[in-house]
Amino acid sequence: MKTAYIGLDVGTSSCKANVIDTMGNILATARREYGFVYPGPGMVELDPVVVWSSVCEVLAEIADAGDDAEIRLLAVSSIGEAVVMVDKAENVLRNGITYLDQRGPETIPYIRSVMDDDILFRKTGTPLNLTKTLSRYIWLKDNQPDILEKTDHCYFFGEYISYKLTGQKMIDYSSASTSMLFNIRDMEWDREIGDSFGIPLDKFSAAAQTGTVTGEILPEISEKTGLPKSLRVVLGCHDQAGALLGSGGVKAGDIMLGEGSTESINLLVNKEGAHSALEQNIYLEPYVQDEQYFVPTSNLIHGNGIRWFLKNYWPEIIQQAQTDGTNVYSLANQLCAADSDEVFFLPYLAKTNVSDHKSKALGGFLGMKIDTTREQTYRALLEGLCFESRINFDFLDRMHFPYNKIIATGGCSNSDLYMQMKADILRQPVYVLKNRDAGTAALAMICSVADGFYSSYEEAAKAFVRIEKEFIPCNDYEEKYQKYQTASRAIKQLYEQI
Repeated sequence: MKTAYIGLDVGTSSCKANVIDTMGNILATARREYGFVYPGPGMVELDPVVVWSSVCEVLAEIADAGDDAEIRLLAVSSIGEAVVMVDKAENVLRNGITYLDQRGPETIPYIRSVMDDDILFRKTGTPLNLTKTLSRYIWLKDNQPDILEKTDHCYFFGEYISYKLTGQKMIDYSSASTSMLFNIRDMEWDREIGDSFGIPLDKFSAAAQTGTVTGEILPEISEKTGLPKSLRVVLGCHDQAGALLGSGGVKAGDIMLGEGSTESINLLVNKEGAHSALEQNIYLEPYVQDEQYFVPTSNLIHGNGIRWFLKNYWPEIIQQAQTDGTNVYSLANQLCAADSDEVFFLPYLAKTNVSDHKSKALGGFLGMKIDTTREQTYRALLEGLCFESRINFDFLDRMHFPYNKIIATGGCSNSDLYMQMKADILRQPVYVLKNRDAGTAALAMICSVADGFYSSYEEAAKAFVRIEKEFIPCNDYEEKYQKYQTASRAIKQLYEQI
């Protein structure tokens, strides 16, 4: 009988569980979508009760895989920042505030008045912005103090799911670091930050390294889902750390393109590289291995930008795909214009720009003419997303961070059109994995090492990570990229004045 593990990824719009054997083969898979909650203008939340219910459904669906394999361990990855607050009876008190939420800009000057940006960054490796738990907690203190008074414990989403499975409270280093309350040098909650802002850190779980066994699945959860009673749960990681590991990230210089709803470009660095990043005020996050970190640069508008365009400006293509039983994105790519002419798309559809957190610019199309077609604007949209990727890679080059071959994973990496465009604009080969779901593959790798099947992540990666396609640059976008940068700078300067 095969040995197998469960990788459970909890995202902002859906959760997915895969049963994966020790060679990286997917034996069973299940997915549930749940989407956001919008309680007010600019507010984007995630309902923990709905997420937990969806998790139970996917786990029950894949439990039958245990008939052909011995499922030994389970690990969870999830989004960062958003917190689940519960009372003493473990009742959820409110929805989690996601990274797309725009409330609370007034918290930023307040935070700066209490603690210098540089001190915060040196401790947490995180530039000050609205998405972090620190900002969200301060907003709650000012606007929903009754919630905080009732709060007995604060969980991050992946940690919350692990707790519901085992009854044990524990969080991994990478997830904790997304809060701006965690000291990435000492690998513990920072008491000075907590005391300075009146945040009781004893309401957060103890942190430990990824791969630590948290406990066995609760009997009632085993009965509810059909999963084996002997199943153990180990600490997973922030989904971005998982995506990097599942792409083969095991040594300094390994880099991945997470081509999902958002785009995450994650570069693995050693301890010396981490010191360099902190000195240059570059975002840094603990990795799944001791004394390793990764530099994440992100574009919040990526796959969700493509969905936005199709939903609002090309709804008939969605209907056609549903009627024909085809993939809507494949259909859009077939109809995509061969040339976008002089049309540019600035993908600043969220007020939060992770890579340029000082920017207040909003997005849109430039260069439209009376004969501009929808097919041309769609191509311009794809190009704009790729141009933003290039800006992030140019940043890594300027900071003198060397990197190895570029590995792409996630849903958008299924598009040959888009991956070729990415390679052309980056001016570098882009490699696509056979298993596009690097996140759950990473979780199985974590389980396999914790289980002792593999001695290290490097050994596990040799079995799990396989390249399927290579895209070589063959089109010259350099002139248009320079024009794009000019347009981007102009828009950002404009929004500084309005």
